[in-house]
Amino acid sequence: MAEPRALPSTQTRVISEASPPLSDSGMQLRVLVPLMSNTVFAKAHDRDKRRLTELRQNWGREILRERNMDVIAMYHSSVSRNRKTVDNRTWQDLGMDDLFAKIDCTTGMPGRQILYHQMRTYVDECVLAERTRQYAVFKEDQNLREQCQVLLTRLNARGSEWLASSLLSPFPEVPRLAPLFYLCSFLSLTCLVGILFIQILVIPALILMCTNFAITAYYSWRITPYFSGFAQIVTMLGVSERLAAIADGHSLPQLDYLRRTVPLVARIRKRLGWLVIDRTTLPDLAESALAYLNMFFLFDILVYLRSLAALREHQAELVDMLEAVGSLDSSIAVASYLQSLSCVTRPTLVEERQLEVAGLYNPLVAAPVSNSLLLTGRSALITGPNMAGKTVFIRTVGMNVILAQTLNFCLAERAVIPRVIVRSAIRREDDLAAGQSYFFAEIQQILDFTRDEKDGQRYLFLIDEIFRGTNTIERIAASTAVLHYLGQGQIVLATTHDVELQALLVETFDMYHFNDQVVDGRYSFDYHLNAGPAQSRNAIKLLDISGYPKCIIHEAETLVARNIPN
Repeated sequence: MAEPRALPSTQTRVISEASPPLSDSGMQLRVLVPLMSNTVFAKAHDRDKRRLTELRQNWGREILRERNMDVIAMYHSSVSRNRKTVDNRTWQDLGMDDLFAKIDCTTGMPGRQILYHQMRTYVDECVLAERTRQYAVFKEDQNLREQCQVLLTRLNARGSEWLASSLLSPFPEVPRLAPLFYLCSFLSLTCLVGILFIQILVIPALILMCTNFAITAYYSWRITPYFSGFAQIVTMLGVSERLAAIADGHSLPQLDYLRRTVPLVARIRKRLGWLVIDRTTLPDLAESALAYLNMFFLFDILVYLRSLAALREHQAELVDMLEAVGSLDSSIAVASYLQSLSCVTRPTLVEERQLEVAGLYNPLVAAPVSNSLLLTGRSALITGPNMAGKTVFIRTVGMNVILAQTLNFCLAERAVIPRVIVRSAIRREDDLAAGQSYFFAEIQQILDFTRDEKDGQRYLFLIDEIFRGTNTIERIAASTAVLHYLGQGQIVLATTHDVELQALLVETFDMYHFNDQVVDGRYSFDYHLNAGPAQSRNAIKLLDISGYPKCIIHEAETLVARNIPN
């Protein structure tokens, strides 16, 4: 990134012992102002250089930072109504918070919130194509990327978490007594000045001071919480103005929008001004000074009223500005994540019931094993022993189907992805607070799937160990009926230990399985998905190599031979 132009030498003067005495106030002003300006410039320049060094070190790397997911999800929770989004249960089932942390190298809180929202919202192909174009722009144009990042870091300061909530919440109404507040402040100032000439004005000044103190005591706790948000809005306006000044040869829609809003930003900033500051960040001396200003002139209340009027008038434009700034940060973060990957592809999205992935892997696994799957108008029943990789695989599929329709990439060599909403039933537990058993909770969850199936939307249902909370006979019967019902019109990936389901679901399901193996007394897995029904049964062998008494092993093998056909 180009270094800022050096200041002329006349602006870098220092005052030494040999300098002439500054008895003239005009001379003091002419010397001290350049010195102060140069000091501020130097500090800002040094700060930006440190930021730039850190940004370059973090490019293409995962950033380990503390993340308050409730704050990050705040924007999504506020704007996601009536949209196609990833539901909370599926998001948690698939470990998407952990995937978000891997992708999140945003430099500001708005970017973090927008990235989270993008990962949870299904969008059309035009939006996906533009996102992919921006990833390429930021990967290739380092100068543009770093100019944006340096500015966006200013939205990561303390209090930045209040920005989205301030803009997305309804601003309160202006109090009916607002004209009285302005009058009291004006009269207080008039009396204090008039005391210099008419001493009797001390009495009305004291009365007004007591009145203003009472007004401040009554309203202060109501308005103080808004100041952190208002201060962050001022910061966002400054960042937006500077982003709009960046030379951009790529026609990024966010920067184009910010350029169009420059006159609006100037008007809003003029109305807010420097008076809007975050009270929680002030030192004690400044807080004391503000206390006196409030006591005499209702300073906080007047600033609040002035700010409130401007923000209420332009709230919609400010929300659009937040989204523009945040989506720039989000696109840079995804570009950085893609830079770190050795195997990634842009998926082909289709309307048919077709799911084809090759070299698919899970980035949350330390040493992931790639797998492939091909489904055309059918679903998949996946069998295999515990810990062989069944649950990880369906999570991997769900994660990548979501990424394909939200960020437009898949962690695979090749991917054909259907346009579907992903729903999952993986992490199920007893709900003691609601008095629900594990099995009843599972029934309710899968019942939702049968209702979703009727709404005309395409779904991918991920079901892990269906109905494992009940007896074998009823589990097999109920599982067959439910999976057959769902698999007729939707894509279902279901895992099970019940190999009997393989013969009962051949009309609508393709069979896949994971293997285990016992070699030289050692039990291991290869984590590869294999086509066809499962053939091996190693559970009793595992008991044997674990040291169970021989009589138990013999009886178990006898019962298997007697009751379960080969």
